[in-house]
Amino acid sequence: MYLVSRMGELHSFHIFFRDSCIHRYLCSYAALNAVRQCTGSDCARDKASDDIPDDLDRNGSTGIVVPPELSKYNTEYEKLLIGFISGLSSFCKTIHVTNGLESNCGLSVSHFNVCATSDFKIHYFETLTGYKLVCITSPDVSSLELTLSAIYTDLIVKMVLYNPLYTVGGMIINSEFDTIVAKTLRANL
Repeated sequence: MYLVSRMGELHSFHIFFRDSCIHRYLCSYAALNAVRQCTGSDCARDKASDDIPDDLDRNGSTGIVVPPELSKYNTEYEKLLIGFISGLSSFCKTIHVTNGLESNCGLSVSHFNVCATSDFKIHYFETLTGYKLVCITSPDVSSLELTLSAIYTDLIVKMVLYNPLYTVGGMIINSEFDTIVAKTLRANL
């Protein structure tokens, strides 16, 4: 009997500023299917899966190429994701305050770093300035807290926020940034 070691899988990475998604990186068909099925009604779900082609092209540096017709579902998915994160964060903050736990040390102000199920793991990093980094991986990936902190300090601050052409809260559209974030995340799985 041989044991097969499975490397962790990266599903998606999102950067939110307050409650708006300013960067997304979908890099697995599991993430794409989650976005595909994310609407308010069952008939819309059926329609969504019929409208979206199954033979999507992969782009090596930026993950899966998302078809334009997925954008409205992606928005709903992101609303659910940030709603879940906000609710879980609020719950954890309540427990934190109720139990008199000490305040967080370091750059992150979030009251949780990882939330796991049997199918996926959500890694979360929040700054005092309102930036929220959310990475969804397979459950076998260890905590990415230090990686998300490094992405914020080394990439977001230096490549995005220091850029005089960038408007705070605007979409991050920079192919070099995309490539470096993807390499950083994959190197730390």
